[in-house]
Amino acid sequence: MLSLLLMIGCAPQSEARTRIADVEATIGTAANPAGAPSDASRGGSLARAAGGPAGTDYRVQPAPTPGVVLGTISGGSPKDTSIAPTHDLAVCRPFSETLLVSRDGGVGDAVVWLNGVGSGPRDDAPRRVRLTLDGCRLSPRVQRMAAGSTLLVNSRDAMMSRLQFTATGEAAPRATLLLSDAGQVVPTAQASAAPGLVRVSDDLHPWVRAWLVVAPHPFVAVTAADGTFRFDGVPPGRYTLHVWHERLGTRETRVRVEGGVQTRLQLAY
Repeated sequence: MLSLLLMIGCAPQSEARTRIADVEATIGTAANPAGAPSDASRGGSLARAAGGPAGTDYRVQPAPTPGVVLGTISGGSPKDTSIAPTHDLAVCRPFSETLLVSRDGGVGDAVVWLNGVGSGPRDDAPRRVRLTLDGCRLSPRVQRMAAGSTLLVNSRDAMMSRLQFTATGEAAPRATLLLSDAGQVVPTAQASAAPGLVRVSDDLHPWVRAWLVVAPHPFVAVTAADGTFRFDGVPPGRYTLHVWHERLGTRETRVRVEGGVQTRLQLAY
């Protein structure tokens, strides 16, 4: 169950002039089990989170008086998972990992986005991002990238890997990369050809996994370890805010953004 405290306050010039009020909100649950992405569920697709009838139209047109959305996601219980590789043991040694990164009770590596934003500022995400295969593990586990940007895949492992990039809701992989040498760097732009939540997997090593969050607009974030996120320059309007986490699942809630107003959310799984 995801609980929510939604507070709205005017962008403060001083603490004494800040207006904060509790607002009731209805929380929906997108149908997916924990650990399975529901990005392709109707109404919740990251690939169709922009404006227009198809949810794919976004134009760069900053609002005269935008709002701010910021929040914190908390909950869940961090647990380490022991991984025991079955082959290529010279490179793939046993290790432990957690799918729930957390600091101070927050939920890190959660993907948060606003659905239905048709205009706003330019996405200032870097045009090149890096994904590293090291010790039979991909890092970072979850990262955001702008549509049309270039991914540089760097292998530090002397073994054969076949990485596949498959967007949720798409039957075929967007790209397949073969890696074989330590120090190899392979660029690809196919993985970010269109917005969506893209799973990176290695069909030769099933424990190798990562996620690319290809954003359709600037209002997409991956939470820090303390669960925080922030969207600046949001055009006034009513939107659906979606939260996806690899282990905890997907939730959504309605958000009203007002010009010159700071909307603060505290969400807990």
